[in-house]
Parts: sequence; structure tokens; C-alpha cells
Amino acid sequence: MLKNACVAHRGWSGKAPENTAAAFRLALEHPMISAIELDVHLSRDGIPVVIHDHTLERTTNGSGNVKDHTAAELALLDAGSWFSPEYSGETISSLEEIIQMAKGKKKLFIELKQMAGMYEGLEEKVAGLIRKYSLYKEALVISFDHHSLLKLKELDPRIRTGLIYLGHATLLAEQAAYTGASHVSVHYGFLSRGLVESLLDARIEIGTWTVNGKEALKKVQDLGGSIQITTNHPEIMVGQPEEQMEAAE
Repeated sequence: MLKNACVAHRGWSGKAPENTAAAFRLALEHPMISAIELDVHLSRDGIPVVIHDHTLERTTNGSGNVKDHTAAELALLDAGSWFSPEYSGETISSLEEIIQMAKGKKKLFIELKQMAGMYEGLEEKVAGLIRKYSLYKEALVISFDHHSLLKLKELDPRIRTGLIYLGHATLLAEQAAYTGASHVSVHYGFLSRGLVESLLDARIEIGTWTVNGKEALKKVQDLGGSIQITTNHPEIMVGQPEEQMEAAE
């Protein structure tokens, strides 16, 4: 059993193109990975879609803003070849497709890429999917955006939410309480024993990101087993995916 829970960042994104079905499938198949993290934007026609950037150029053969394309148009793009020719044809999935893939297998950390109200209706659409699939225990909706978290709680107080924070923490437990968040995720470079203790005293779950090397992993593990670790490289915690497949044979 792992000392700390392992969360696959954008799926097993060190082994397959981030935020694609291929990366999620690798993570879902490994019994020691607790959750998969993914990023959500809203298409032009109001469908929550899974991609990290607000623009398409870095991880697809498309161009322009995600919000300016319909979900059907986004699904036609190649989201895998940038990573490796092996993954040519991987596509941008809808959030609902990934929920259907993961439900009952892993927890989901759903990051809303809301920014200054760019995606009107994003919170409503995600809350609707959580209700539809009864994901109140399986899903944690996370965001840097305080207003987005407040809106989710107004829409449905049963939805679990988490505040993402980058920087030296100031009144972090109070910020979480204000937004109704039960979880706080802090970049590992800003974690300290005092911060961990203050959040635990406030009964707030702690996550950290993006822990991709052994040195960073040791730093986090030395701060305690309660911290959930998000990584592009789950193999540093759980072993290679092919090792798991061989063990199952």
C-alpha cells in the first residue's frame, strides 16, 4: 500500500499524450493509482471538453481558442501525434466520455479552467454531469478561481470542491473555508510542515502538484502520508505500467 495517494496528472501523461483517452486508460488500469486529474473547458456549443490549454496549438493539430470551436470540431483534431506517432488519432474527449470511462474505477479530480468568467455556464454543465452520474463521492472539482468554486457550491452543496494555490500561502485555510472547499492543492515547492499542520487542523484535505522526480517525492512524503500527490509520472510511486500488466498475467 502506498504511503501517499497517487493522482495521475492529465492521466499517465508521462507515458501517453496528456488529457487523452490513452493516458487515462493507462492510469485506470493500475490498481495503485487512486485518481486521475483532468482539465475542462467549454466548447462553443456548451459542451465540457478535456484539454489543458485555452488554445489548441500545443497539443493538437488545430489552432485558435478552444471556446471558438464546437465539440464536434474539436473531436476531429489529432491530440496525440505531438507526443508520439504511436498516438496519432487520439482526440479531444468530452468530459462525459471520460466520466463514462472512469466511473466506478477511479476518483476524478476535475479542474475547471475558468478564467474571469470566460466560460459562461461551465459550472452548471459540470454540476449537471456530477448529478447525472451521481459522482458526489468520486469527483472532486478543483480550480484556481474562487468564484467558480463558490458558484458550484451554490448550484449543489453536495459537490466536493478544492482550491488550487500557487505561491506562498496566506490564510489558506480561511480561503478554503470562504469558498466551501474541503481540499487544497498547493505546488510542492510551497509546501511546509507548518502549512500542512494548519490545513490538517482545519480538517482540510491536502494535495500537491506536479511531483515528477524522486527528490520532490521524498520532500512531500517526509511531510506526511496525508498529502495526495499529483504526478505526470506515477511510475515513481507505483512502478511502470508494463510491470503491472506482467504481474497480472
